[in-house]
Amino acid sequence: MPIAAVIGKVIAPVLAKRGFASADLIGAWSAVVGPRFAATTAPDKITWPRRGAADEPGGATLTIRVEGADAIFLQHEASVIRERVNAFLGFAAIARIKLIQAPVARTDTAGTRPPPPSPRAKAAAEALVGDLEPGPLRDALARWGAAVHAEVERS
Repeated sequence: MPIAAVIGKVIAPVLAKRGFASADLIGAWSAVVGPRFAATTAPDKITWPRRGAADEPGGATLTIRVEGADAIFLQHEASVIRERVNAFLGFAAIARIKLIQAPVARTDTAGTRPPPPSPRAKAAAEALVGDLEPGPLRDALARWGAAVHAEVERS
């Protein structure tokens, strides 16, 4: 029996409890939301309306876990994310998006790491720590400074 079939049987009850029919959306989440939100968001659950519930018209509610300050940015992009999720699912299943600020487990970090700092960013960081005594602290501060300078260059 293929390992995918065994894993599918094991996680199916957990996914069903969280409202997911399959792991497809979870597995493709980074492609659905794009690189801007891939590392700081994750689908948490889908809440389907009860049958015959007049107070819950329309489709389901997708709850998304989001880390820190990205919540405000994701809130502004919620309608776009909802459209992308519905396009992925193949029908207008999701009517609303609910955000919860919570840590996001890092299971797939492929493609989410920023590119390495440029030589110019490294040189700028080295200039800032040049007076410090050589050692692990100086090296760590130089790496951190290069990452900060690289981020400023990208923005």
